[in-house]
Amino acid sequence: MEILIQVKNATVEIDGKTILKPISYRFENEKVYGIIGPNGAGKSTLLKIISGFLTPTSGEIYFHGKVLTEPDKRIAVVWQKPYMFQTNVFQNVAYGLKVRGVPRKERKEQVLEILKQFQIDHLIDQKAKSLSGGEMAKVAIARAIITSPQVLILDEPTASLDPQNVLEIEQLILKLKNQFQMTVIMVTHNMFQAKRIADETLFLHSGYLIESQATRRMFENPIHELTKKFILGEVHF
Repeated sequence: MEILIQVKNATVEIDGKTILKPISYRFENEKVYGIIGPNGAGKSTLLKIISGFLTPTSGEIYFHGKVLTEPDKRIAVVWQKPYMFQTNVFQNVAYGLKVRGVPRKERKEQVLEILKQFQIDHLIDQKAKSLSGGEMAKVAIARAIITSPQVLILDEPTASLDPQNVLEIEQLILKLKNQFQMTVIMVTHNMFQAKRIADETLFLHSGYLIESQATRRMFENPIHELTKKFILGEVHF
């Protein structure tokens, strides 16, 4: 498989505090990656450096073999609390297309098509900030993938959602990965979620990448004692 993103000996220090210790990893094309670990493990910081929103203190991030120094339009990100513009769903989802100069008629067609896939086309004229948590999560993901990115980065995409919406979002993520042949990198506190949809899982603790392997193998036979304790609930959030 093609290597899309390579993290090479990357560290992050903020205000004199080391958030990420030296981390090296390769993210391959067309896979779903789950990133798990307790609070303060460095999960969201890892997302920031592989998306170009934060420059590592040392080490490099490579995207398609070139050093990534800023956000790249081929990498889409949905943060844990995605910002919604004070406009309707159409204008929120169409934003990336508008920035790229896509004519309004084509924008409308593309947005309607993606909203139908997400089964929220009936919300197209509704104010985005008035939506439920599940609806807002779908709008945020639709806005991220409307421009057909190669990588979709998700920070706790189902946090605070009810079980039905959690399953819907998970099914949507898998569908989009296959449809757009893209890589999905997702931070989750829900270990069962990682087990359900991630091909490979990374376990972070105190800024260290403790373990990474195929998800099923990690949950059935973790290598590191810390990983085992976390899976058994002995390492707390």
